[in-house]
Amino acid sequence: MGIIGNNQIVKSDNEQLLNAPYGMQGADVITDTADHVGNWYCIMSLEDNTTLDASSCAVNWTLNGAAFTLDMDLITGVPYYGDWRTISLEDGKVIAYKK
Repeated sequence: MGIIGNNQIVKSDNEQLLNAPYGMQGADVITDTADHVGNWYCIMSLEDNTTLDASSCAVNWTLNGAAFTLDMDLITGVPYYGDWRTISLEDGKVIAYKK
């Protein structure tokens, strides 16, 4: 927090961002199987039976030092953090939060 004239307290940009409801920071809802290119820090499944198409996803995850290549069923409501550059689904819906 910062203090400006007349002892008014002003929240920092980060504090305002953290207090915003989900999606207010800037989010994309992805509901199809197309490749979506962007710059996101987190995705979250919005419904059961949501599966990532790993062959078309670009994220900074590795498995034993190799790039992540296994399709993955997402648990509804669980955040999956990473440096997401491309998101592709086999089915389902996700919300992707922009950086």
